[in-house]
Amino acid sequence: MSKARSAIIGVGEVPTGRFPERSRWDIIYDTCMEAVCDAGLDKNDIEGVITVAPQAQPRLTAEISFGKIPEELGLKNCKDVCIGNAGGASTTNCLRMAEHWVTSGIAKAVLIPHVTVHTTIPLDEVIGFFATAGMDLQWEYPFGTTYNGMAAMMTQRYMYETGTTAEELASVVVALRAWAALDPNSMFFGKPLTIEKVLSSPMVSTPLHARECNVLADGGGAMVVTSAERAADITDTPVYKLGHGVRYVGAAPVLRHDDSMRESWRGAFKDAFEQAGVTKDDIDVFEFYGAYPMGQCVMLEAAGICELGDSGKFIMEGCTSPGGKVPCATIGDAVGRGHTGSGVSMANYIETARQIMGKAGERQVPDCRLALATASGGSGMNTTATVFGREIR
Repeated sequence: MSKARSAIIGVGEVPTGRFPERSRWDIIYDTCMEAVCDAGLDKNDIEGVITVAPQAQPRLTAEISFGKIPEELGLKNCKDVCIGNAGGASTTNCLRMAEHWVTSGIAKAVLIPHVTVHTTIPLDEVIGFFATAGMDLQWEYPFGTTYNGMAAMMTQRYMYETGTTAEELASVVVALRAWAALDPNSMFFGKPLTIEKVLSSPMVSTPLHARECNVLADGGGAMVVTSAERAADITDTPVYKLGHGVRYVGAAPVLRHDDSMRESWRGAFKDAFEQAGVTKDDIDVFEFYGAYPMGQCVMLEAAGICELGDSGKFIMEGCTSPGGKVPCATIGDAVGRGHTGSGVSMANYIETARQIMGKAGERQVPDCRLALATASGGSGMNTTATVFGREIR
């Protein structure tokens, strides 16, 4: 049975997109204030700040690492501050640390912010960062392996093993963009796609077309976390963390035995479900973060929703799209949302909270009581799965 220890009680977010006029600190101010207000707290109720490490932004990272956020926000009762970096799993680690702080008495309420502004970073620096971050500099980088190249090789292998077609893979993007088109904070708001448009976009790295790859964007979000014991006294819409599972896969994709990460996802899901005291059939929405289309397919199979090789057809039939029987990735994952470095997982957790709070607007899944959120760091070094719910079970 679940032994909930923490809960998300407030969230804040700015639209994802290309907004060079927005400064990083403007985004931090806006998202943090929104999250604190959403929780129904005063800024001086915040006793700890744990920040998701910005990627490819060394100056901002240094400022945050040495404690600038509490000072800038005027958090007079802040007791401690730190920063967490695990790539796309950074937000997961920040949530874990926040849980420790609120249950050990370090802080009654913890603020978790994230910000990324890619558009003001010189193009060669952005390219250089994402060409090396997460790649093994001895065994991968010298041979031209990039994120797109790595994801393409994994996708090619997956399609070979399962018989998934190019049309089925493109349908994953169509489903994700259908959700993103309903989200005012997505850079693709109001811009759905068709399979034909996906397959007619330029080939980036076989078999991935341009519209099957990520678009770097600016964005930011924040969450407020407190103990499960205090949550219901603060807000009417607490989002309890009920169960968690994680598996380490390996830093270098070329050295992994679990090349699709399917077994690792199965292990993470199993632990999360067992800890929460639920099964896959109890989950109302699956907030999968896989960055590339294949990730959605693999996680559907690893969760036991689809048999091996059936997920592409399942998605193509609309089962994961708005109105489908298994809602998945209701902000459109990184492909539909825009990629904000480690912040994609932040957006994913914020959406998870909004679904359970009943604040997801046109994307709202009816009577959403349980959600499964996933994240993965680097080029897929780990698999993390967390069950969140409206009540302590």
